[in-house]
Amino acid sequence: MPQLYLFGLLLVGCILLGHAHAFGDSQGSSISTQHKGDPELKALLDKIAVNKEVLAAVSNSALITPDGKYGMLKMWIDGCQRAGVKNFMVIAIDDQVAKTMEQLGVPYWRKEPKKTADKAASNHGISAMKFQLIKEFLVLGHSVLLSDVDILTLKNPFDHLHRDEDIEALSDGFDPQTAYGWDDVFDDPKMGWSRWAHSFHIFTLNSGLFYAKAGPKTIALMDRITARLMKEKAWDQAVFNEECFKPSFDNYKSSHVGIRIMNIYDFVNSKTLFRTMRYEKQYENHVPVMIHVNYHPDKFARMQSIWARYVEGDMHALDKYPVGSCFDAPNC
Repeated sequence: MPQLYLFGLLLVGCILLGHAHAFGDSQGSSISTQHKGDPELKALLDKIAVNKEVLAAVSNSALITPDGKYGMLKMWIDGCQRAGVKNFMVIAIDDQVAKTMEQLGVPYWRKEPKKTADKAASNHGISAMKFQLIKEFLVLGHSVLLSDVDILTLKNPFDHLHRDEDIEALSDGFDPQTAYGWDDVFDDPKMGWSRWAHSFHIFTLNSGLFYAKAGPKTIALMDRITARLMKEKAWDQAVFNEECFKPSFDNYKSSHVGIRIMNIYDFVNSKTLFRTMRYEKQYENHVPVMIHVNYHPDKFARMQSIWARYVEGDMHALDKYPVGSCFDAPNC
């Protein structure tokens, strides 16, 4: 089955000096154990974190108007506030978005991540920068629920986390089999009696929505991913999954992180929503915790319609959309 390549985090930017504001290699790195953390981020976390946890999104000014009244980031903020999330914040990677957060009274940390090997201002190139930022929270002993901006929060996600593994992540799977894994049989007829070989398949974890529990293993994981992305022009989600799942072999040592897949009908990707949930009677009155518009390019329009469906109660708000990116797929 071909691996899914989906766009995740929507960021733009180019670790230097940081400013925080609150209102009301493959073997891992030894540097992490010596890193004391950013003092301004620590001051912010001391003010806003609940049980040493925060919900954080990384954003640039392209995702919100300067006055803070319109854009995907504004909708992300509105969702958090409506859901009663007190411990959310924005990692501002340019001065304008920091200024806008100041105007809105939204807690933010101004930080410019180091550029990775993919220096293009593309979704992939920009998304690759976030792991070095997450590490800054973890070394301060704070767990992070990292969220892309193309996500609507409908319930407080901290009421729905299990916290029994190092990483708890949204799946790109669209049903229980693809999300949680299945036994797949490979047929090699020339082998005769032993032609059937079993393998375990699972769709990728989505690197745009995952909870990282603070600890040595997750700090080392962020280091491993960042080290690779500094050298390789690779898709960050592919590297994230390889470092989470690949077992030890030869000279390669596994990251040894424990993984939990989030419930796919509570933490929902947009394929699950538009392919099945909007049609099935059993989900008619079910309100997800978070919905990530990761499978569709018309992100903001769909976010607005999802808001209309689940917040304003318009039961037909999603009807106008195709399952995929067009009604004539794959001839889009």
